[in-house]
Amino acid sequence: MPEYLRALHERFSKASPEAIRIQRERDRILARLRGQLGKSQRILLLHLLDLEDDLRDQTSLDSFLAGIRLARGIEQELDDLPPYSFDGENEEQARKRNGGD
Repeated sequence: MPEYLRALHERFSKASPEAIRIQRERDRILARLRGQLGKSQRILLLHLLDLEDDLRDQTSLDSFLAGIRLARGIEQELDDLPPYSFDGENEEQARKRNGGD
C-alpha cells in the first residue's frame, strides 16, 4: 500500500473518547491478569492482543480506503453529469408548468 495513503490515514484518524476509555479498561484488566497468569499464558495473551491491534489497524485502514474510493466514484459520476444551471432548471420547471416540453 502506498505510504501516502497510510500517512493520510494517520493524519485523519483520531481516537474517540470511547476508544480511549476501552483501551484504558483493557490495560487495567491486563495489569490484573499479569499477576494471575503464568509466563506462557501471558505471552499467548499478549500475542493475541498484538494480533487484535493489528487487525483493528488494518480494518481501520481498509475502511479509510473504502471511503476514499467511494469519494472518487462519486466525483467521477459528478464529472459525467452536465454542469448544473439554476436558470436552466427554472426554465425547465416553467415549461412543465405551462404544459410545454
